[in-house]
Amino acid sequence: MRLGFRQKTAVFTTTAIVGLTGLLWFVLHDMIDDEPGEVLRLLLMMHGVSSYALLVVIGSLLPHHVWSGWAHRRNLVTGLAVTVMMATLALTGLVLYYGGEDLHHAAKWLHVIFGLGCFALFPAHAFLTARSRLSAIASRDAPPPPELAAGSG
Repeated sequence: MRLGFRQKTAVFTTTAIVGLTGLLWFVLHDMIDDEPGEVLRLLLMMHGVSSYALLVVIGSLLPHHVWSGWAHRRNLVTGLAVTVMMATLALTGLVLYYGGEDLHHAAKWLHVIFGLGCFALFPAHAFLTARSRLSAIASRDAPPPPELAAGSG
């Protein structure tokens, strides 16, 4: 099912904010400076708040977009991968926030790996969706094959 302009904008905007704040936090916190500061606190807060917004947006896709794609067998691999990744990111995010210290290290690296994977998976899913839609339009508008056109007269 094709997303409307507002829903598509909400998906792209929240995904971009969550992804960029998470990536910036990871780079600044784990690769450059291990000392927490105001910028890191702000990035983590923006990442958490926008994650909740993204979960609402993803939830709005379930009744029509996800179920329609599943029923019509469209983009099943990337669609299922997006769904699994989002569920994993939500679960590992909860573990990072509420889980015990013994789970923190594993949850953090799963969260980072799956989060980085979304940078490739989300555009791939959108590209495949657009490509399959264009292919369906092209085949619908194409003239009939000569053997069918000749027999119809």
